[in-house]
Amino acid sequence: MLINAMAIAVLSFYSCKKSSPDPVPVPTDPCSGKSITITASPNSTTGCSNNGSILVSAAGSTGFTFKLNAGGVYQSSGLFNNITPGTYTVFAKDSDGCEKTSSVTVSTGVKGPLFTLVRNLMTVKCQPCHNNTVQNGSMNWEVDCNIVANQDRIKIRAVDQGTMPQGGPELTGTEKAIITNWINGGGKLTD
Repeated sequence: MLINAMAIAVLSFYSCKKSSPDPVPVPTDPCSGKSITITASPNSTTGCSNNGSILVSAAGSTGFTFKLNAGGVYQSSGLFNNITPGTYTVFAKDSDGCEKTSSVTVSTGVKGPLFTLVRNLMTVKCQPCHNNTVQNGSMNWEVDCNIVANQDRIKIRAVDQGTMPQGGPELTGTEKAIITNWINGGGKLTD
C-alpha cells in the first residue's frame, strides 16, 4: 500500500492543472475610432476623349494611398490621369489598413446645341430599345459617347435607310435633319 500512496503523491505533485484554452484574439478594426473622409475632384474630359482626371485626398488619419476602382493598384499619389467619361469608385487606405471609398463621375464637359438636339431625339425615339438594360444590337444610347462613336451607324439606319426606330414610325424630315445637321457640323459632343 505504501507504494500506491507514494505513486499517488508523485502523480499529484506532477499533475497538470487543466486550464481553459487561450482566448482567441479578437481582430481589431483598423477603422475603429477614425472618421476618415475622402474628397474626389473630377476634371471633365474634352468631349469623349480620355483626357479627364480625378484628384483624391483623404483626411482623418495618416499614410494614405489611393486606387481607382476595385481592380486598381494602390499608389501614393491621389492623382489619376487619362480618365474617360464615366463613374468611378475611388479608394483611400491609411497606414493601418483602414479603407474607405467614394463615388465620383467624370463628365464629358459642356454639350453643344446640335448634339443636345440629337440626344433629346434619341432619348424619346431610341432609348426604349437601346439603354443600360436593353442593348439591342449592343447599342446603349444612354451613354453620350456611344452616340458620338456610332454617328455613322445612326445616320445610315435612322436617316438613309429609315429602318430605325424599329417597329415605330419612321423619323420625320425634321427629325432626320437634326441628325444630319449634327453630323455635318462635326458630329462631336461639343457641336
